[in-house]
Amino acid sequence: MTLRIPRIRVLAAALALTMASAVALGAATDADADQARVTVHRVTIPAAEFIPTHSDWTYDNNGYWLRTTSGYGNFSAGIPYTYPGTSHIFITKVELLAYDNDAGGSVCLDIYRAEPGNGYETLMGWTCTSNSTWDPQSQAFWPGVRRVNAGQRAYLWVSLDNPNVTFYGARVTYTTNP
Repeated sequence: MTLRIPRIRVLAAALALTMASAVALGAATDADADQARVTVHRVTIPAAEFIPTHSDWTYDNNGYWLRTTSGYGNFSAGIPYTYPGTSHIFITKVELLAYDNDAGGSVCLDIYRAEPGNGYETLMGWTCTSNSTWDPQSQAFWPGVRRVNAGQRAYLWVSLDNPNVTFYGARVTYTTNP
């Protein structure tokens, strides 16, 4: 008696063995090739780039730090990035650099994705300081929404609760994949 196995099963088994050995040997895949072309960019936005969002805020901005002189204040700044050879970027990390040695105050940093063509914006992520004597305090967060298309722009919004906290700037890390 002869055992007959359909030809398609033999071909499928041979293909599975070939793929398994290629993966075991670390063969490159299309996903690996795409990852190899990812470029990481890091940009620092100093306090000097942040402008008040309302004319009533009283503040001091000497270039490397920003603080209110009475009460609270909100300030915003665009993120300078380009789309080199791609139609989008991915914002992977945002760092808040600030001084907060005040239990009653904090510095908060939000990142938004704006869509100027339709007037919408999306909160991508945020963080706040929490009464630390470290100077500067670095508070990092990884945005929940990361993709920014060429028709959109991302910007930062910083809120200072009182004159006892100081904002130094922010660092934004993003990737491109042409």
